[in-house]
Amino acid sequence: MRTWGSCLLLLAGLVSASLAGLCLPADVLYPVDILLITTSDWTDVRLVGATLVIDGYEVVDGGDATNLNISTAGGLSVSRAIEGDMRVEVRFRGYFAQISGSWVRIEVQKGHLGNTTVSFLPRDGTTPTAFASYIHRGVAPGSSQANQRTFSLAVSQITSRIEPWVLPAPSESSIGGQKVLAFYYPWYGSPDGPSDEWVHWNPLRANRDSTHVPAAGYYDSLDPETVRRHIGQAKEAGIDGFIASWWGLHTFEDRAFGVLLEAAEQEDFLVTVYYESAELYSQIVSDVSAIVSRYASSPAFLVVDGLPAIFFYVRVISKFTVEEWERAFEMLDQRNRSIFAIADSLDPRYLEAFEGLHTYNPVAMTMETTAELYRSASLAARMKGNLFAATVLPGYEEAVYRPTSPRADRDGGDTYHAYWDLAKASKPHWILITSFNEWHEGSEIEPSVEFGTHYLEQTLREAAAWRAGEAIPDEPAPIPVGDSGDRDGDGVPDSEDFCPDWPGDPTMNGC
Repeated sequence: MRTWGSCLLLLAGLVSASLAGLCLPADVLYPVDILLITTSDWTDVRLVGATLVIDGYEVVDGGDATNLNISTAGGLSVSRAIEGDMRVEVRFRGYFAQISGSWVRIEVQKGHLGNTTVSFLPRDGTTPTAFASYIHRGVAPGSSQANQRTFSLAVSQITSRIEPWVLPAPSESSIGGQKVLAFYYPWYGSPDGPSDEWVHWNPLRANRDSTHVPAAGYYDSLDPETVRRHIGQAKEAGIDGFIASWWGLHTFEDRAFGVLLEAAEQEDFLVTVYYESAELYSQIVSDVSAIVSRYASSPAFLVVDGLPAIFFYVRVISKFTVEEWERAFEMLDQRNRSIFAIADSLDPRYLEAFEGLHTYNPVAMTMETTAELYRSASLAARMKGNLFAATVLPGYEEAVYRPTSPRADRDGGDTYHAYWDLAKASKPHWILITSFNEWHEGSEIEPSVEFGTHYLEQTLREAAAWRAGEAIPDEPAPIPVGDSGDRDGDGVPDSEDFCPDWPGDPTMNGC
């Protein structure tokens, strides 16, 4: 396990302004234990006004509940099969971070059955008493299916009781440096190219099954000229390397990766594979062993900490448990085929097996949710000395319409800019672009008939601003305090109170 680094300081009391030139921009973290006790079939806990980072948990009671599921991605979630009022108690090890304003909103959702109690304790090993505790009973009046109650926690409750940690932001000297990488699809073939047939371009569909029309025509990924053109365009746009979709040994994509790797060597460019699919546990070990032995010795293959870096897509991630991934990587270590593995997940628990986190496509989430998950994943990775890569995309629209498919309009480049802004705000080590040329999903930045070179040009500007540390959104301003009174008598001014008519009990300030 890597340490937090020399810039991490343990401070007594509040962080002094004299630290401004030390390692900033930095994050201040307050370690807490969070005790969640529920008799409901499901419970979700989210914070507004702070980021909650979880680095582990223990099931204290109810571990034998049927279909028990615990998640720490972006908040706390506990669910189980309905079994009467069975009690589940989980103790989470967490941190409050990126606090803004004087109050933190605690949003507790749960099923209509049973109760949920959330308690916060200093993580000093000696304090058994919670400094804040909230209970959600039954059904909130006027509740939707989410059945949400909202509580207010004074920031002074946190800062007066807990010694903070300071976590430096990534820089060029951090693990992996600062890189911009783009997801790349080497799976296209055409009858007049080296493939001698249509591959992925479907001649029976409009635009050959492409959302937009490639400015260069329907090209062939086995054509070295085409690949060199792509690398040249990417380099001019400030992109350091490609993450190439890879579907197994002896596949079309594997053959094309050899062409890509050779061109990358000639053009001083970085490439790696995006491991997309495996059915058996043993296949992961054999496939990755082959990737390392065949390709990783190339000077163009992406390396982090002296190890070949390989990305793993959610399709294959989700087929195996974290423990199975740990065993797979241990077997690779034993074969002298160690890698720097980066998971397609924003759930910090995957850091138990992987060295980094990312997500391929955030388009199904709201911008607010994406920002929250990026912040949390970034902090979790950096705390462990691991890597976080934030993903941006210009838009998304599948060529073959499906009612369940997400969609993001490009909005003249505003969507792309918004993703870059929230990615930068999460303080990532790397920024990933979805995608350079996924034409079927309309997420490409490669020149098209519709948009020309606009998105390559915008990528250059956005990447340069990120590397220069420019245009990073400010932290949210503190909530203004007004003089509108305190109707519920809980000590929280109405201008800051999320439920000003709730009866006056400071430990039950909820809706």
